[in-house]
Amino acid sequence: MKPNVWSWLAAIGISVSAGLPGSSLAQQTGPEYQLFLAGDELALCSSMAWQHCDDTNWIDNSSMRTDRYLNLTDKYVKPLLADERWPQHRRETRDDVADAIVIIRNRLNEDIVPERVFLEEFTRRATRYLYDNLSEREWNLVVDHLEMPVPQGKTDTARLDELVLPAKRDILEAFIRQASLVKQAQSKDDKVPTIVIAAVGARDPFTAVEPFLSGFAQAGANVQWLPLDAAVNTAQRTKQCNELEALRETELGTWHRARVHADKHRQQLEFCNSPLAGIKMIDQADGLFIVGNDPSLVRAALLNPLSQPTDIMTSIYLKMKANRLVVGATSDAMNALTARAMVASGTSAEALRSGAIAGEAPPFACNKDDSCPRNMNQYSVSYHPLGGVGLFEFASLDGQFSDLGRHGRLLSVAATTATPLAVGIDARTALAVNVHSGAFTVLGERGVFFAPAPQQVEHSVVSAFHYLTAGASGQFVDHDISNVTFAKRDNVVQEDPTTRFLNKRGAVDSLRLICQQRDQFNLIENEFRLMVIADDATQRQKSGGECQVMNARMGISWQPEKF
Repeated sequence: MKPNVWSWLAAIGISVSAGLPGSSLAQQTGPEYQLFLAGDELALCSSMAWQHCDDTNWIDNSSMRTDRYLNLTDKYVKPLLADERWPQHRRETRDDVADAIVIIRNRLNEDIVPERVFLEEFTRRATRYLYDNLSEREWNLVVDHLEMPVPQGKTDTARLDELVLPAKRDILEAFIRQASLVKQAQSKDDKVPTIVIAAVGARDPFTAVEPFLSGFAQAGANVQWLPLDAAVNTAQRTKQCNELEALRETELGTWHRARVHADKHRQQLEFCNSPLAGIKMIDQADGLFIVGNDPSLVRAALLNPLSQPTDIMTSIYLKMKANRLVVGATSDAMNALTARAMVASGTSAEALRSGAIAGEAPPFACNKDDSCPRNMNQYSVSYHPLGGVGLFEFASLDGQFSDLGRHGRLLSVAATTATPLAVGIDARTALAVNVHSGAFTVLGERGVFFAPAPQQVEHSVVSAFHYLTAGASGQFVDHDISNVTFAKRDNVVQEDPTTRFLNKRGAVDSLRLICQQRDQFNLIENEFRLMVIADDATQRQKSGGECQVMNARMGISWQPEKF
């Protein structure tokens, strides 16, 4: 079956060059890579995320936003406790939350506290049990209701040059360079790229977008915010832009954003009421950068309920194909760029126990408030069979890959859907791809996992695989990769190795044994086993402290009767 976006474009008679002047020359000019797939959330060093900074002396509390502030007075607390916010079976928990807020307010003797302090106090002994029994939705409900308006003129200010992890800066600067090539192909005089930031994968786009606007501007780009999200898409489709605040609750799971971010709310409302505004922004952009950690929200922002692309998504697709737009995405939002089955949620352990399920992702920690869909739990692996938004045609995708031990879940989804190739991208790593030739290069610090033709039997998945680290390159060909050049680096791995592979880096850490002329290894964690086998056809190459391989095999199984 053709990926949905392509089918839709073909059905309405649009070719990838339609309406794009000069598109016949586009593939000879412009960027070398049109897609940047970042396996990392790329959290930036900013005034609100100083833990990612090498130095914090530059942060100015008087002019920069440094925290979310929560108001513990009745004015903010009473709306939180309203019956309509809490289902009947969670009213007792609601009452416990009210008591906890009183305890914290009395303990601190303050009406207004930073969110960090509120979290520290809520997780102390007296209220820790309650915190552990709140679902993700319920905790967001509490914080959103208590959050005060952002101070006028203060923003979450980022500094790329102060990032603790230089790999993140390298990835972002590489993206900007490719966007600059788009600009240079269109204008001899103006070499500064225009980059549009879309936080369509974030629950709270207003908060998520700020550091990226600041960071890209600091790096020398012209930056704009694309005020699009799932709520705006629904509002435009149903002509309910004046109901945006209510739609944010149902579509995003956010509350009182108009109060907290009044300026951004007004900007988004104006955007919502201007149907052509998004298309104009994409037409003027050289790069589009998508941030967030929820691939389902990306789909909901860029596709309609029938999985057909919106007008904005069509513009993005056509312009990227014409080599006039570079598109990047971070973390799990990146999963949604695929044209193949889209991984939406879940853990490797649950994939092996129960298989992958076609459907919407269960709410995070849904077991705590009994909101899990039927036949699913908080760890269930879900996928969308019609794929994502269709920009990456070669494979299904998964981010934060080796770092969270996601081999089992990606292979399970790919095997269940007969997807011919699966690609997992580690944190601190990005895959830059030429969508025309299939050429790619690995950027950043860690590596990318490629699995052609995964298969499964009951409670087991198996696949051939390749693993390439930063600096390697190759080409997607015939549902596999070819023309591979291994990376050769001298960097040293900074983290202690582990053998845990269900939610940590045990698989890739143990892969170093293959570069020590071992032909196989077994890892056992709880009731699960991972096996890697190499043979005469396996190519091996060290790069720093990691091991790159081509043509090895991996199997992962759940064997409760043995362990």
